[in-house]
Amino acid sequence: MNASALDPNRPACLLAPAGSLEMAMAAVDAGADALYMGPLGWSRRPSESEMNDDDIHRAIDYANARGCEPRIVLNTFPSPLEMDAWLDKVRLFGGWGASGFIVTDIGTMPLIREILPDTQIHVSIGSGITNAWDGRFYQHLGADLLIIPYRWGETEIDQLKATSNIGIEVFLFETVQTGIICPGRCIMSSYLKFRDWNEGEGNHSFHGSANRGAKECYRVCQTHWGHGTERDEPHQQLKLRSDARLMLHQLPAFIERGVQFFKLSGRERPTEMIRDLVTFYRKVMDGILDGSQTDMRHYETELATLQQRWVKAKSRRVGTLMARAKGYGEQPALHAGTRAHG
Repeated sequence: MNASALDPNRPACLLAPAGSLEMAMAAVDAGADALYMGPLGWSRRPSESEMNDDDIHRAIDYANARGCEPRIVLNTFPSPLEMDAWLDKVRLFGGWGASGFIVTDIGTMPLIREILPDTQIHVSIGSGITNAWDGRFYQHLGADLLIIPYRWGETEIDQLKATSNIGIEVFLFETVQTGIICPGRCIMSSYLKFRDWNEGEGNHSFHGSANRGAKECYRVCQTHWGHGTERDEPHQQLKLRSDARLMLHQLPAFIERGVQFFKLSGRERPTEMIRDLVTFYRKVMDGILDGSQTDMRHYETELATLQQRWVKAKSRRVGTLMARAKGYGEQPALHAGTRAHG
């Protein structure tokens, strides 16, 4: 049993993103139960969606003062040369009052538990969860919560609960297509560009591919690809992965099954959108938890408007990332002989 074991009777919590101090404050004010933010260079996001240490400190203080639990995303794979710096971040943010960490690397989980016995450890989606037995494995490592792929539904949650006591966290995306995916393990972006990156919090440098950390994921699975041969007219257009829809109708069943955290994605989204989504899901979850509104059809019209905004912002983001990748491909290599590595 972990020193920080979750209360199984704890009501479901809304976990909101913070890609900036402004977004952090907006999410807290809108009613988030918990907040997650990534420090520069350590959370597998472009620097514009991460936060410097000073802003993280302010966000931690702001959240704690209002009863919101701050979580830190450290979901890169630190190399041996980076471990001291990585653990220094754990000590720093834990000392400031962060109540938990979202991590990917399996070797770091027992280390966090040794340093901060009472903290909450979330297993990041980048760990590549593929079956219910993974829950028992991560629980033995000292993790408290397992975030599951959004293609898992009620059956998979039941299987997970039957094999371990680890807490369950889900993305606020509907299960519209089943199957196994391993987000965070994709290396396709590294074929588009391999580049160095400086953290900004000192002189520490990172070298690696997009799934390694401190590099951008260009969302290659979300853009349209041409499929066919030169003789085919026209080429078939396809996506490698279907777009996710914001969750609504599965919420009551997931809450009934004891899901403890519902995670809203979107550190790279506009602050106003995150504020409005947190406000919406706060209202929906409160209605389910207190029994005042359990018919999800009541919220369909409002969600449809939010979904349109979500898809529009997502399309803009994918276009920006792909354009950036194309621009990198047209630039000369930073260092002679540099090669991409997965």
